[in-house]
Amino acid sequence: MPDEANPPRKNYGFKERVFKRDNRRTSSVPPMPTATDLAKLAGGPVVSGAPKNAPKASDPNDVHAVLAANRAVEKKFGGDEVKFTTTGSRKQRDYWLVFLTLEIVFGGIVAFGVKQQNPFFLVFGLTGMVVFGIAITWIMWQLVDRY
Repeated sequence: MPDEANPPRKNYGFKERVFKRDNRRTSSVPPMPTATDLAKLAGGPVVSGAPKNAPKASDPNDVHAVLAANRAVEKKFGGDEVKFTTTGSRKQRDYWLVFLTLEIVFGGIVAFGVKQQNPFFLVFGLTGMVVFGIAITWIMWQLVDRY
């Protein structure tokens, strides 16, 4: 079988782009102004009178005037007085509730172990009292945020 001639290699690529330029500049036309030139042409800042949305002196819907009137009525009837009261800490109440409940349960397991003379209940009851006492204390006073 004779060697067949390889077909010519295909070259793939991007086609040449020719852009048609609109509004081509000629030498007789002056260049476009830059941003700096436009800023100079605009001039400095213009200071005008009061802003358009400023309240008028006789406006019955002026927010600040309405709030001042409400505040005057509130002061007249003593609505701005604040009474300070001390309340107990719910966090401390919850801590003691959970802590004492767990200690009573594990204390009952210890008492059951002593009564039955079973070291299994005694050891695990004491371990539960210590571990859960430390865990609840750490959780409530280190992990739980103020509430």
